[in-house]
This record gives sequence, structure tokens and C-alpha cells, in this order.
Amino acid sequence: METERLLDRLRELYSVTMEYEFHKSSYEKYMESLKSKYAELLEETARCCDRTDDGLERIAGCIPEYVCGELEKISSRRKRDLKALDYKMNMVSYFVPLLGEIPSLQARDLAERTVALWNERMPEYKIGHSTYESIKGGFKKGIFCYITTAVCRSMDKPDDCYELTTLRRYRDGYLADTEDGGEIIREYYNIAPTIVKRIDRRDNPDAVYRKIWEDYLNPCIRLIEEDRNEECKELYIRMVRSLEKEYLYS
Repeated sequence: METERLLDRLRELYSVTMEYEFHKSSYEKYMESLKSKYAELLEETARCCDRTDDGLERIAGCIPEYVCGELEKISSRRKRDLKALDYKMNMVSYFVPLLGEIPSLQARDLAERTVALWNERMPEYKIGHSTYESIKGGFKKGIFCYITTAVCRSMDKPDDCYELTTLRRYRDGYLADTEDGGEIIREYYNIAPTIVKRIDRRDNPDAVYRKIWEDYLNPCIRLIEEDRNEECKELYIRMVRSLEKEYLYS
């Protein structure tokens, strides 16, 4: 398979995985299916990486270059930021883990170089390195904080804004230390990416995010400021249950 054709097929694979929903119950099934269906492509990717350093570099830059170009076509900052969340989710949940599964000793180098080039091209949309095994084993805190980030970005708030910082501190501090807090956080990470994806497909995503802000996130921040942490936890759980019911099972 010629290199250009290989790159085209990798872009096709990336587009395919963009349609995959991300949920704990289906993730392993989807990944095993992708590994089987695209085994030939993954093998050729490995051979190209093993032949020359240039081959690895071209493959690593393929999707970062493609996504950067697609995002540049979106003139609205809000829509661009929301679309970037979908691209980021796909990279860390499916595409980077797939690169790590190619049958080559350079698999990890390829995955890490892909992440590095992504972050160089799009520093405002940084991602971290992820593996199939690490995701199967459980999601690390902070990787998939999609709903809160999507809400704040729809309101033109930066990633390090007061609201996001306050909620993350609460999540990683008080909530994580409660008896059932870890399970609540894990459940949230399991469902949040799919919820955001479904909201973004609606005609009025900004209105939906505004309502989440008004009904849940802003009140949570007020409760945190007043040191009413347990009440914030109860509201946080209601948010997760409400969004789960509306966007996963309706």
C-alpha cells in the first residue's frame, strides 16, 4: 500500500470512529471489532513506521493536520470549540489507542508522536496519550470532563476560568474523597462524552448548555462557595441522572 493511500485510509478510519459512541459497556466490543476489521491497515501502518523515520512522522501528522484543517473551516468560535470536543474525544478514546495496537515495537512512539503533533498544531485543544488497556481498566480523573467544559466554552469561558477551576477542585477534592464519590465520577466519565455528542447534534446546543448551566452548574458553584458540599453532591447527581435519562435513554 503506497504511503498516500495509507494516509487516506487512516483518515477514513478516523471518520468511521467519529460515529462511534463512547460507553463503558460497548467500548471493548467496538475496539475489538475495529482491530479485526482494519487489521490489514494496522499492519501496513506498522510496516511503514518500521521502514523509515519519515514514515512514522508522516503517519503521526496525518490526523492532526486533517483535524486542524477541518476546524479552520468553521468560522464560529463556539461551534469550532464544540466540534473540537468531538475530535478530541475520538482521538483519546479510539484513534490514539488504535495506533498503540499496531504490530510494531514503535507503536507507542507513533501514538505519542501523534499526540505531540496534535498539541503543537492545536495548543488550545490539547489531548493526552491514552491506551486501549488504560481505558478498559478505568478512566483517569480529568480526561473526559466534557459536559462542564462544553457548557463553559459555549458561553465563551476559557478552560482555566473560575467556574471550571472551582468545579474541578470540588470533584478532585471533596467528591472524590466521599464514600461513593469515586463511583459517581467514574459513571460521569462513562456517559459524558456521549451526552455532549448528542447535544452537539441538536439544532440549539447553546440553549441546551445554557440550561445545564442555569439549572445545575451555576447553583453547584454557589453551593461550593458556601461550603455546602453535600448539597452540591446531591445536585451533581441529579444533573447526571437527568442528562442520562434525556440523552442516553430517551
